[in-house]
Amino acid sequence: MQEELRVSSVAGNTSQAPDVLAGRILAGDRAAEDELVSAYRRGVFVIAVARTRDREAARDLTQEILIAILKALREGRLRESAKLAAFIQGTARNLINNYLRTKVRHAEVELNEEACGPDPVGELESMERRRLVQRELESFSAIDRKILLLSLVDGHSLAEVAQKLNLSHDAVRARKSRAVRKITGKFAGLSQR
Repeated sequence: MQEELRVSSVAGNTSQAPDVLAGRILAGDRAAEDELVSAYRRGVFVIAVARTRDREAARDLTQEILIAILKALREGRLRESAKLAAFIQGTARNLINNYLRTKVRHAEVELNEEACGPDPVGELESMERRRLVQRELESFSAIDRKILLLSLVDGHSLAEVAQKLNLSHDAVRARKSRAVRKITGKFAGLSQR
């Protein structure tokens, strides 16, 4: 597979054999650590970009991988010093796989309400409220129902409603206010359930 790049094929030039470089790092030589980072940074980055397809994540992963490799070398966890490139590749592969697993597990998913479907309890409550409001509206006079319909549902101003119904502005305002107060008083407790 093209993504399975070899670290050794993209590693920079190092002046020493991998086993000597690993031995120097184990001995605490900071210059050897810098040499290893310089030699393998690009190869690790190429692998990380190929696997994640995200340059920013690949930069972070490259740093994390190189730190893990240096720590492992300092602690002497490399069994065969001659296989340093394979060790680096394996470490890179494992850390990138961990990152990808975590990314999938914690992927943020935007959920829209249509995809989730309606809340059945909320929908039942809403239907019950509509039914009760409809029944209560039927107890209002025809003119009061018309005022509420024109002002609240159709969005007309009180002046427009007054003109359409051939009533005074004050009469429309008073009737609407009385009707709204009656209906909200009746259903105030219902909305708190």
